[in-house]
Amino acid sequence: MEKRRLLIWIAGLFLWGLLRGLLPLVPIPLSLLPIAWMLTLIGGIALLMWLAFETGKVIPSKWAGIFGLTVVGLRVGLTFFSVPQNFAWQIAFGAIADTLTLTSALLLGSAISVLVRHANLLLPVAIVLTVVDIWTVWLGGFVSQIFQKAQEGAPVAQKVVEAATVKMPTVATAHHARIGIPVIGIGDLFFAAFLFALLWRFKLNTRHAFILSIVFVVIGLLLAQLPFIPFGIPGLPFIALAILLPNLRAFQYTPEEKKALLIGGVFLIAVLAVFSLMVSRM
Repeated sequence: MEKRRLLIWIAGLFLWGLLRGLLPLVPIPLSLLPIAWMLTLIGGIALLMWLAFETGKVIPSKWAGIFGLTVVGLRVGLTFFSVPQNFAWQIAFGAIADTLTLTSALLLGSAISVLVRHANLLLPVAIVLTVVDIWTVWLGGFVSQIFQKAQEGAPVAQKVVEAATVKMPTVATAHHARIGIPVIGIGDLFFAAFLFALLWRFKLNTRHAFILSIVFVVIGLLLAQLPFIPFGIPGLPFIALAILLPNLRAFQYTPEEKKALLIGGVFLIAVLAVFSLMVSRM
């Protein structure tokens, strides 16, 4: 059964790669664009969340780490190959590169789940990741600075943004449009695999967390389309909320542990506030 499940997971990766490469080649009439865009959004997010969800189940953490580093090596090796000018080869090369990036993020994210030894640690870990993600994207953190530099035309920052995002744009002509799978940050996929692996390890509520993750991430990406959102929104809050909500009753803390969590939370916010102030003055 587990081997069959692993083969299905690998097939899902190949499916994602095919969609990444071939979907933007399909012309869609403008009259059907809203429906096609929404179906692509929901289907693409469902596939990505399923891949993150299944990683911790089908591959043990030790092997996930070994395979993940191997895939990283393959992805780095691709950078030494010159891409042919042929359009079809460029599409194939980009799909392979993005699939390797996705696979390495999922495997390495699942691999580091061994660092968490108790189910009660899942709640504070998820909260810390959420707060840090919000800071890095919105409050002057690393991601915010990189995006700002990229928008200003800095070549290095633009390459970082390109490498850190699995993307395909929407391109429209007078009569047709071409769309691709949704924009998802590699960091979000890395930590999604990490958190889902913890759910599997501690035998928590995985099914409802998976369903909610699709719903919440789709909502997040819809919010990211709003005009007053300059470069998107942090994805981890939506994933963490989906994972925590069905499992809140599983976390049991003593009064001393609750006090320690509160103090730790205040300290984290204070540290990030200081960093934000320092970054804003640079």
